[in-house]
Amino acid sequence: MYRTTKKENEILTRVSAGTPMGELLRRYWWPIGISAHLKERPTYIRVMGEDLVLFRDAAGKPAIIGARCAHRRANLCLGDVEKDGIRCRYHGWLYGNDGRVLQTPGEPPDSKLKDTIKHPSYPAQELGGFIFVYMGPKPVPLLPRYHFLAAEGERHSIVQGFGKCNWLQATENGIDPLHAGFLHGDIWDAVSAEPETTWFEETDLGIVYKVIRPGRKPGEYNYREHHLFMPGISSGGDASVSEGADNPPPDELPAVTARWSVPVDDTRMMHMRVFFKPASKNAKPLQFKTLSLAQTRTSPFQVEPYGEYQNATGAPTLGYTIPKSIGGEDAVMLDSMGTIVDRENENLTVADESMEMLRKMYLKQIEVVKQGGDPLGVVRDENKNQMIIAGGLYRWISPDERKQLLEKAA
Repeated sequence: MYRTTKKENEILTRVSAGTPMGELLRRYWWPIGISAHLKERPTYIRVMGEDLVLFRDAAGKPAIIGARCAHRRANLCLGDVEKDGIRCRYHGWLYGNDGRVLQTPGEPPDSKLKDTIKHPSYPAQELGGFIFVYMGPKPVPLLPRYHFLAAEGERHSIVQGFGKCNWLQATENGIDPLHAGFLHGDIWDAVSAEPETTWFEETDLGIVYKVIRPGRKPGEYNYREHHLFMPGISSGGDASVSEGADNPPPDELPAVTARWSVPVDDTRMMHMRVFFKPASKNAKPLQFKTLSLAQTRTSPFQVEPYGEYQNATGAPTLGYTIPKSIGGEDAVMLDSMGTIVDRENENLTVADESMEMLRKMYLKQIEVVKQGGDPLGVVRDENKNQMIIAGGLYRWISPDERKQLLEKAA
């Protein structure tokens, strides 16, 4: 039986600069903001343990620099955006969008102090409603143009929630087919039955699981393909985006929901999600409503010793009620596992093959980076980046289609 060692778990979960996983994750573009939300004021963010400020420059382009002023360490999110950059509100130091210190009030006019300071800054781009950051070494790779970010269609890009847990357990949740029926079966009928057959495959971008379940009626089956793209993008056909025709034409772009589990630091993460339906007569308009807290991936409560007593105003009701939403159910469960799962104490089953595949994939790509190579999923070829069709599948199939899939998988 495969078991992740304590040493491997330490490698897989630490994301700060200079750590093996931190250096791997910095080779990718990460969504860290919503384009429509960022206007004239700067905002404070944290990504992979680094405190940063996100703002729009005078030309309207996003910029990302270190949050702490190099002078007296005030937070630049409280500063003012000017024509040439952002000015610290405390003592007036001015920073360019590339992190260069442009003015140092308090110093003589001929001072060279500003030329000796290297303030952190990172490239930023916008695509699909998100603002992305790249925090790795140069040369900077291309921002992958996945179809759910770049194709024509209906798209909703959101910050879906936050977790008081390590990014990896949230990422693993997205490539875990077994949990769907037990955790979400109360509200998601199509996955309420235990999988009849599940198999896993490596892809050019990561891993895919394929699962067949009993369908809505005799002689019908539910077939689902769910992908994990490096560095940790969960993408699949889903009930929330598959309304309309059960089986879209094969030449139609997949209607999917994709989710990034963004590392805030070692013990906190953020879910960024995009819902996408292609511009096609075969796809009904995406039914999207503003998500409540219970529907997001932010847990409405923390499981902790005597937690009911700590939060009660009178006599407590013991036990917990998990909110009835897919995101809420996942969020509660992920936080309940602790901030960093002790994987060395797991007892994995055959159905957990994807956990082994995923962790070994990360460890392998860490070694690729150590040797100076590009890890899996990094894009540098413009021709290959015109449109990357990267989806999942959620459909109802017949016994004949089931047989064909199983024969192909054998």
